[in-house]
Amino acid sequence: MTNKAMMMLGATALATMVCAAPALAQSQPAAPAVPVASEQATDGDIVVTALRRDQRLQEAPAAVSVVTSETIQNAGVQSLNDVGKLVPSLRFEAGLRPGVPSIALRGIAAVQGGDAPFSLIVDGVQVPFLELVNQDLLDIASVELLKGPQGALYGRGAIAGALIINTQAPGDEFRGSLKLSAEGGGDYRGAATVSGPLIDGVLSAKVTGSYRKRDGMIYIRTLDRDGDYADDGTLRGQLHFTPGADTAIDLIGSYTKAKDGWALFAQIPVGVPGAIKDFDTYKPNQNVKPVTRRTLWNTALKINQKVGIGTITSVTQYAYALARNFNDFDYSPVPGRVNTNPIKDTAFNQDLRFSSTLDGAFNFIVGAFYQKRIGHNDVNIRPDPAAVPPLLPSQTTLQHLTSEAWAGYGQANLELGAWSLTAAVRYDEDKRFDELTNVPGSGVSNTFSAWQPSATVKYQFSPDFMAYGTVGRGFRSGGFNAQNLVIPAIGAQRIYPKEMSTSYEAGFKSQAFNRRLTFNVAAFLTNFENSQFQQTLVVPVPARFITSIPKVRVKGLEADIVLRPVADVTITGAVSITHARIRDFNGTALYVGNQPPNVYSDNEQLSIQYNPEVMDGYRALFRLDGNRRGKISYDLTEQFTFQPAAFLDARVGVEADRWTLAVYGKNLTSKRAPDFFSPLAFRVASARLENLSFRAGVELSVKFGAR
Repeated sequence: MTNKAMMMLGATALATMVCAAPALAQSQPAAPAVPVASEQATDGDIVVTALRRDQRLQEAPAAVSVVTSETIQNAGVQSLNDVGKLVPSLRFEAGLRPGVPSIALRGIAAVQGGDAPFSLIVDGVQVPFLELVNQDLLDIASVELLKGPQGALYGRGAIAGALIINTQAPGDEFRGSLKLSAEGGGDYRGAATVSGPLIDGVLSAKVTGSYRKRDGMIYIRTLDRDGDYADDGTLRGQLHFTPGADTAIDLIGSYTKAKDGWALFAQIPVGVPGAIKDFDTYKPNQNVKPVTRRTLWNTALKINQKVGIGTITSVTQYAYALARNFNDFDYSPVPGRVNTNPIKDTAFNQDLRFSSTLDGAFNFIVGAFYQKRIGHNDVNIRPDPAAVPPLLPSQTTLQHLTSEAWAGYGQANLELGAWSLTAAVRYDEDKRFDELTNVPGSGVSNTFSAWQPSATVKYQFSPDFMAYGTVGRGFRSGGFNAQNLVIPAIGAQRIYPKEMSTSYEAGFKSQAFNRRLTFNVAAFLTNFENSQFQQTLVVPVPARFITSIPKVRVKGLEADIVLRPVADVTITGAVSITHARIRDFNGTALYVGNQPPNVYSDNEQLSIQYNPEVMDGYRALFRLDGNRRGKISYDLTEQFTFQPAAFLDARVGVEADRWTLAVYGKNLTSKRAPDFFSPLAFRVASARLENLSFRAGVELSVKFGAR
């Protein structure tokens, strides 16, 4: 279905529903009130859990961005990529494949083959590896982004922050929802949720299922077809058991089966002016259809037991991910070599903590964490059967890695009138092992450990104005380059070190004009030690490996504003300025003063929403979302950069008590920019993954049962 056809279909459906409704009551008495999204209510009423305790957003002494369920509905948020458009500090874009997205937060980026720069928590359960991160957002209550090092709260990996996703919990009332959408590129989605009691007051359950079928929009010339196709299905379930007033037990499980296109790289020649921004000449041109088949599942058991002065919480999780990847290894139209690359990860997590609920000014949390993780990454590069003349067999790498980590942590909070003091500390130890099972004697192990303290001071000047200051340390484990990649002469070491961050932050949160205006600001300075990145070299020998930048300094300013000048109008804006610079590179002046790779210099976001009541029981929705990405550098030399780019989305719809119908457009101006760029990936050319151009869609949401 074309974009134009879908726009016409959506417009026709809208017109039909509106015309079938009662006539516009311009001179009638006021109609009954229609529920209004909470984003149009007081921001101070939003409750966040990111700091491991329930707090009003405007009273939480940290830089926290929240995307509510209403914003998710009104902005058409479907994935964390969409969340990144609403929260400027977060970069979350398509990467090499669905299980390896391009992620950055506050000046620090994820590394292919390494760990993310933040911890991801879903319903209180930590996601153990990146393969599970990039999934659709289903039945979401809120998404909270806690910015700045959060190691004291969330442990290793939270070097730049924590992302907390809260889904709707099953309850004692029956409810359900259905969402259907059709979008350009033959992209069809459906999601349904059913939730309700099985035994009144004792046992409730929720089941959510989703399915996506997409033809794609990124054209492969040699194959004369689109390569970013998708055929994905997910099933999630939750049981909530309350055998007594003081006990709550949740059993959560999810299963995903997916088949997607990946590695859709265009070869961008080095030395050709403007080639990086030429999206017409340079297209993917491989002769083999790429496919990644993923099987993902995880299960978690959460137990909350109230005991006297507090609550004991236990979270046990087992997660599994298998990605079977196949692609054209040389990315050319001429048959050469193909790559078969199965990647398997399993992890067991156990978190046990006690949270006090004292009546006085003092409260605390103490806990312990354990994780066992096993991974396999096999690379089998072999001749394409169609190659002429036949090629000799190439390379097989069978990588096996393990990680066994434990941590102990504590947090104390003291309320002294308008003052609030919080101190926390965590010790993490991560023992890792890596070997190539087909290379005898290649095994190596190392233990990475760190203390991660933090301290926060807050002063509540008035109910509508608060200021805070915080200092904290963050930690990301080091790791290994595969044995066959070790070339010490060029800096490719077998072991790359742990990464540490020290951050200082000050900010304020304010509201005015009867809370019609919300204005929050945070300024921060973060020093990174051994900042991890993936380096690609052509001379003296071709190589790609993970290494470290000894010192990086990031200075930044973040601000967000919510303005409701009149009823039914909401204007939100946010800006994130990140001045990140390399301060030392192996004791030399090389690259000093340059921008670290894969980090935007600034990001801005602006949304305008008009949600008026147009007739008895009906509201219209008009929404514009704009976001701008600043300059980005993809390498240490700043030879490969992309200039700022701005994007615009729009959404028009009608809302009733139980359903919403909307038509929308994404990237209205068809602005082109790389979603992923790997300098010199082909030695004489770089690899570029393009973003998607304009597409239109229509979406229907229906709710039934309890609200």
